[in-house]
Amino acid sequence: MSAMMTNRHGDEIRIGQIWLDDPRRTVIRSLRVDDFTDAGSLGTAAVCTVVQARNTETGDITRPGRVVSINVDSLHATAGGNGYRPENGTDLHG
Repeated sequence: MSAMMTNRHGDEIRIGQIWLDDPRRTVIRSLRVDDFTDAGSLGTAAVCTVVQARNTETGDITRPGRVVSINVDSLHATAGGNGYRPENGTDLHG
């Protein structure tokens, strides 16, 4: 697959990008996009490595290194700022 995908929201997702979990979560993961894979009827999934997890209540930071798959259409911040968001507010529209 390509090194870049555009999701249905128009966000460009690239290999190497870092995405963060919804800020309302207790543990916010930093996810590095490593690859894309065909998820069949679910569309395309981004294969990500959890490079860091920060517990907002305790301040503890871990580096789990586990691999997760996330639908590329889910890698998107909603108008209310929820959902996934790119690290450092990266411009995702080209």
